[in-house]
Amino acid sequence: MKTKITLITGFIFCMLGLVSFSDDGNAYRTETRVLSKIETFTFLSNGKTYTGKIFLPASFETMQDIPAVYLIDFTEQHFKLAADEFEKVIDGVNQIHELDALVVTLEEILDIDAEPQNFEEHYAIYKNMAAYVAANYTSNTSGTFIGKGSESGVVLMALFLETSKAPAFDNFIVTDPSPLYASAVMDLIENDGVIEHKQSKKLHLSFSTSNDRTKCTKLINLITEAQYPWLQFESVEYTDSNYENTYPISYAEGLKYVFKK
Repeated sequence: MKTKITLITGFIFCMLGLVSFSDDGNAYRTETRVLSKIETFTFLSNGKTYTGKIFLPASFETMQDIPAVYLIDFTEQHFKLAADEFEKVIDGVNQIHELDALVVTLEEILDIDAEPQNFEEHYAIYKNMAAYVAANYTSNTSGTFIGKGSESGVVLMALFLETSKAPAFDNFIVTDPSPLYASAVMDLIENDGVIEHKQSKKLHLSFSTSNDRTKCTKLINLITEAQYPWLQFESVEYTDSNYENTYPISYAEGLKYVFKK
């Protein structure tokens, strides 16, 4: 259920049109400017009601075939809280020429420590959110899942454990996965626990100086050596940037990678 609308660009009077008069006061021109907006909605996941928020670009007024980007954003337990992730994803989308995308996340940042044993519960929230958005906001079937830190472990695990029959996402952007999740994913790969996909997937994985370089490098090498025919993969190491400074950059770079033609 949709609940409210917040305007985020332009001025309110733009919705009514801008009127320009000539010197003789007779001729005039009306210009209508459509605004981007953020809207909230409610959806169910495992019997619980959640409130999501969605960024709708100006083109949404006339075009509903728009890809969606889903940000998983919990209260980070292992690093300082970054409260502007939603805005950084929108910034990353806006940096790509001729790209319009919906950006979706939970309205409230939940106080959850995302760890591998709780993967299914956390993944289900975003899978059900994506189903709601697909039914109510867009006819575009492309979904991108993005996150940092422990939350990015959920993104990474979703890539390798989503069932081929009902996948929620096509693209995955991961920055600074937690060591616990990195180990869990490496175990999946080494023990042939990865679910194969028929359709193509894209993964952008990055890490900074704040992370365990040895573990991240091993994870990247395992993914590369697996040579999954359905996976396009790019990895980046930010050698001069820590966790807090990296995620805005890596979000933008990841979005450029997964949306490039």
